[in-house]
Amino acid sequence: MKQKIPYILFLFSTLFAHSQVTLAVSDVKDAKLNQRFNLTVVLEISGENMEQETPLRMPDLSKFDIIGTASEQNTVVLDAKKGDVVNQMIYQLVLTPKQSGKVKFGSVLVTVNGKIYKTEPFEINVRDTEKKASVAANSETNDLYLNLEIQDREVYKNEATLAFLRAYSRNYANFRKLKNIQFSNQRNVSIKPVSFAKSEIESSGGMNSQVIAVYMISPSESGHIELNPVSASVVNSASEDKIVSNRAKLTVRKLPPGMPEHYKNAVGHFEVTVANLRPNEVSEIEKPVNVALKLSGAGNFGTLYLPKILPSPNYIAYPPKIMANTTPHHANLTGDVVAEYVVVPKKPGLVAVAFEEFSYFDPSADHYVDLGSKSVALNVKTPDQINAEKSTLERVNDITNNVLETVNTPVLQTHNLKIKDKKKINWPVVAGNLVLLSALVGLLFAVTKRKQKQRVKPRPLIIPTTTIAETEELIRKDWENSFEDNIIYLKKLKDNQDFSTFFSAYESMKEEVKKQNSIIDESAFRKFLEEKKGAAFADQYRVLSEQIQFEKYAPENSIERVDELFSSITALFSQIKK
Repeated sequence: MKQKIPYILFLFSTLFAHSQVTLAVSDVKDAKLNQRFNLTVVLEISGENMEQETPLRMPDLSKFDIIGTASEQNTVVLDAKKGDVVNQMIYQLVLTPKQSGKVKFGSVLVTVNGKIYKTEPFEINVRDTEKKASVAANSETNDLYLNLEIQDREVYKNEATLAFLRAYSRNYANFRKLKNIQFSNQRNVSIKPVSFAKSEIESSGGMNSQVIAVYMISPSESGHIELNPVSASVVNSASEDKIVSNRAKLTVRKLPPGMPEHYKNAVGHFEVTVANLRPNEVSEIEKPVNVALKLSGAGNFGTLYLPKILPSPNYIAYPPKIMANTTPHHANLTGDVVAEYVVVPKKPGLVAVAFEEFSYFDPSADHYVDLGSKSVALNVKTPDQINAEKSTLERVNDITNNVLETVNTPVLQTHNLKIKDKKKINWPVVAGNLVLLSALVGLLFAVTKRKQKQRVKPRPLIIPTTTIAETEELIRKDWENSFEDNIIYLKKLKDNQDFSTFFSAYESMKEEVKKQNSIIDESAFRKFLEEKKGAAFADQYRVLSEQIQFEKYAPENSIERVDELFSSITALFSQIKK
């Protein structure tokens, strides 16, 4: 879907753009009677403090059968450093014209920051077909009909209730003929499919019945609401007919007065918690931290608004990854919805990551519950502070690991030692291993002492035996060989899905490149790339570094994203070594 978006935008004929809001609808010139066609609406909002206040309001669609709908929301990051993002909503409808001739499609409306934006209306030329689809009426002769049953016909605005679609027939075999169940959307009601699993067949008075679909219904307006009928196809050997259900009615009560100022549309019973997903890790300035908001309970999960993270100069927050785990229970969805944010602290010290206030209406108690604002505190430190707080043991371990990486030590093959009889122990072998181990410890000690002496005594000046050009050529060949080895190693780690080691190996390769060019810190390396390869190349490296950081600290790594990162690393560092 996301890959098709740029191509969709080229097809739009009616476009209304103002400042940072774009609303467009795809161009439909011709359609056929009783045949489906797709219609796409795209809303793009960019810029700070731009908020969509109403959902997309579609025009009168009474001259069409709504076969199905789908929506997708995307966030496109233009500049991660500046926080420039574009929020994109794509709404698709599958429609079937009810009449031939010219049919008018009206304006699509949306309100952003108190201003109404709309598309221009247009006409669709609907051509007649040679054969019209037959529609079977719900009558005794067909011996198969549908009934839409509402669990609770009287609810509050935004309160959820379940709708059961039940099929009736005297013949068991007719239930297997039902296909293509469609519950058309309507403006004042949210309709969410819950299940299409068929229930056990019930029999009473010679009539059989079976539940064939369950829907969650949440009205967005108060008053008396009549639900659209549900349609289904009856597939026979020689024909395909269409049957429709009854129109169920709802009585929707207004929410009582006294709602909190920040109340939006939550109805049910909820709890809100926020947490740092890696509490045992030290939060470092300019390094990503994963913060999650969890909304749990029972209610209108499919339509409610999650509390958003509040903006702050102390951090940058990127659009969340939302995961829902809900199941139908009585007339509600129960479970939880989690929004995982990537937060980058911009200052050291205590940084409070706060979220919007949240409140809900409890229909059983007939009152509002204000949960207030939730936040999580991050103790952010600089790299120098982190190094200073390391214990002596940690520093010794770091030195030891660095030494071991530079020493070629033999690999000891070990086996599980099971002692059944002490007399059978091969003491010469044990003694030999102890001697070997002592030698390794002595070697490690000698190397450490040598490194300490090197730090104390100045190294003697070595007069090169070759020219500067020859020396540079040797360094270049050594880097090329090392680069090829690193790329092969990274590919192996990627293919084995050892992502943690993959990112560590990349950092090692990058440090090796810096060392080859006598560069210490990251800012100097970016300046070096800008001087050597140009500003555009340096910017490519910056974007790649940000993408690597986000994926490295992501809650779950994706083989597809790591594969893309590997390709970018190979292409970029191939240019650096030239």
